[in-house]
Amino acid sequence: MDAHTLKVLEWRKVLDRLAAHTATGMGREAAFNLAPAVYPEVVNRALQETREAKALLDRGAGMPLGGIRDIRQAVDRAAIEFPLAPIELLDVAQTVAAARRLRTFLVRGVDDHPLLAEIGGNLPVLPGIETRIEEAIAANGEVRDSATPDLARLRSQRKLSHNRLMERLNSIVAGERYRTFIQEPIVTLREGRYCIPVKAEFRGQLGGIVHDASASGATVFVEPGSCVELGNELKEIAVREEQEVARILGRLTALIGAAAAEMRQMLETLRALDLANAKAALALEMDASEPRVNRDGLVRLRAARHPLLTGAVVPIDIEIGATFSILLITGPNTGGKTVALKTVGLMAIMAQSGLQIPASPDTDLALFDQVFADIGDEQDIEQSLSTFSAHLRNIVHITGALRGSALVLLDEVGAGTDPAEGAALAKAILSALKRAGARVLATTHYGELKEYAYANAGVENAAVEFDRETLRPTYRVLLGVPGSSHALYIAGRLGLAEAIIEEARANLSTRDRTTSELLQQIEASRRHALELERDAELAGRAAAAAREEYERRAREVADVQRTVRREAQEEARGVLRRASEKAENILDELRKMNRGKRKGSTARQELAALRTEVAGALEEPEEPEAESAPPGGYALRRGDRVRVTSLGAEGTLIEDPREGIVAVQVGSMRATLPVDVLRPASAKPDDPARRARSSAAEISMRKAIHISPDLTIRALRVDEAAPMLEKYLDDAYAAGIAQVRIIHGKGTGALRRFVGDTLRVHPVVGGFRAGDDGEGGEGVTIVTFKE
Repeated sequence: MDAHTLKVLEWRKVLDRLAAHTATGMGREAAFNLAPAVYPEVVNRALQETREAKALLDRGAGMPLGGIRDIRQAVDRAAIEFPLAPIELLDVAQTVAAARRLRTFLVRGVDDHPLLAEIGGNLPVLPGIETRIEEAIAANGEVRDSATPDLARLRSQRKLSHNRLMERLNSIVAGERYRTFIQEPIVTLREGRYCIPVKAEFRGQLGGIVHDASASGATVFVEPGSCVELGNELKEIAVREEQEVARILGRLTALIGAAAAEMRQMLETLRALDLANAKAALALEMDASEPRVNRDGLVRLRAARHPLLTGAVVPIDIEIGATFSILLITGPNTGGKTVALKTVGLMAIMAQSGLQIPASPDTDLALFDQVFADIGDEQDIEQSLSTFSAHLRNIVHITGALRGSALVLLDEVGAGTDPAEGAALAKAILSALKRAGARVLATTHYGELKEYAYANAGVENAAVEFDRETLRPTYRVLLGVPGSSHALYIAGRLGLAEAIIEEARANLSTRDRTTSELLQQIEASRRHALELERDAELAGRAAAAAREEYERRAREVADVQRTVRREAQEEARGVLRRASEKAENILDELRKMNRGKRKGSTARQELAALRTEVAGALEEPEEPEAESAPPGGYALRRGDRVRVTSLGAEGTLIEDPREGIVAVQVGSMRATLPVDVLRPASAKPDDPARRARSSAAEISMRKAIHISPDLTIRALRVDEAAPMLEKYLDDAYAAGIAQVRIIHGKGTGALRRFVGDTLRVHPVVGGFRAGDDGEGGEGVTIVTFKE
């Protein structure tokens, strides 16, 4: 991209905001080096990185970047076997550990952020380096005693030697013999040797080696002769310890140097991830969105805000590239024309750099090979260039450097010279840029250029809106109409004498006055039309949202109805199947017991008829019109015959409905049901088939409800108890009761033996036993039926 363009668009300020969100020095460098790309694949990948990183920030704290250090110099020194200090080794270990954690975090969420997972997967795994350094170096930067056995031994020897030396020195200091010689009863360290401060005049009385003297010369620091050998021993151990520490650091440095290539790759990946996280954080700070990018030269900004403005920024809508390639923006000074140019330029550069932009998601941005800008006061005093000359020099550069697709931003094109010549030159420049295929946004005050836009296809006018009441610009851009400078109107509102304004107006040609008035009328009409359009758009969106919500709820209700109906039918079919199987078992046993072929045959025929009727009632309803809701105005009342859709039976209302429920008499059964499951009864109340179904259902229901789990035959004779027992067993089995109790008492035992003999051969009895103590003991028999 053109360096001058990046400067006048204040791209560096955008990068400053981006760099403020980085977590590492490497990321900060990457932020300041960020530049727009031109290839769609590269741009889309960069935008995807930002999108995925932003989603991570939306869900939590974003990527875990803590612990990363800039260890590039340390890795480079390790590669040439330059020993690293312990603190540098700790930085390496912490960075390797942070990369490991970040890799795990990103790879684990591959479904949510596939591109970041792919990048994180490129982080090398270097557990050996991390572990070896942490085992050898403590958190305070000291080499651990446990780094090697030799170091542990040497440090133990040094401690013992130091203790012996200090005991000897302290005994001298505390003794009576040398008290008059010693300046101060302390042990001090001079030139790496432990000494005692002695008065200068007694330096020879103590014996030993003088290592230093005070500034006044009154005190000398003497290593006593009796301590010299111990001092030498301590020094030798310390030297061997330093050598062992250096060997440990060298070994760890070599380990890093051997993995230098992998670590450089790791650092580049961490740098890229830090930058992606910063781009996401900047997007959240700016309330930014990802635009749709294209290679068709189309720029369509919706609710775009200049990324460097703060406070209540007025968003603008602006477009170019669909039906026109040049947009001329006119209007009063300080009306936002230059801000509009910079907004378009920065949006294009930000998007091509992988940054989201402060605009609506419904924004389209073209990818440009070049972006040029000639904006602001370009006067260059050092080079003795006027504003016009400086602008013209930039335009010469632009027209000569155009290659491929380009976005050109020109502020006050042709200004700074004679208006007639400037306008003529501006039209020629715009025509040349148009022939080159560039997309051009230019601001101007020249009326000739407004006419140029009307007279040439592919060129369009736009105006920055101005509020004549407040004398302030609204900063909105109105496409399709040229703007007025409002100079005379503003002068009058600011207090310039009316006579002067009238004279100025008279100096305008009739054509100029008419054009100015027409422009003002067009601007007002355009503003009113846009307000109506916005109101209509909001109403349309609200209607669409309401319609979508209605359709969604209708679908949900239909789904629930189908599910409930299907489940009810499946359950009913299961009940029917089990009842049929039990009935077939009973008939088979009756036939085997020869209890009457005619009666068994008749029972089978009745069972088949009932099964057919019940199965028909269980079929999924075709939802005929008769089952639909009652027609409007129909009201159910006490005494009405109704059809219960959930039961497939008819009944009579016992009372008037209230609060959506009503009592219904169905045969001998009374039920309280919702009104919405009731429909007016059909016109054939005496239908035999329906009566048969209702009777069968009623009998079955009554039997299931009224059968008792106990039968008492105590004190009866056997011939009296036999038919009661037989009928009870059949009824209880038909009702689906799993277990019953026959109470026959103890007495002589005759009834108990009779019950046992009957139960042993009965076809529906699965087993029986005497009652337990809590169930009645031997006076009761517990019966279990076959399944």
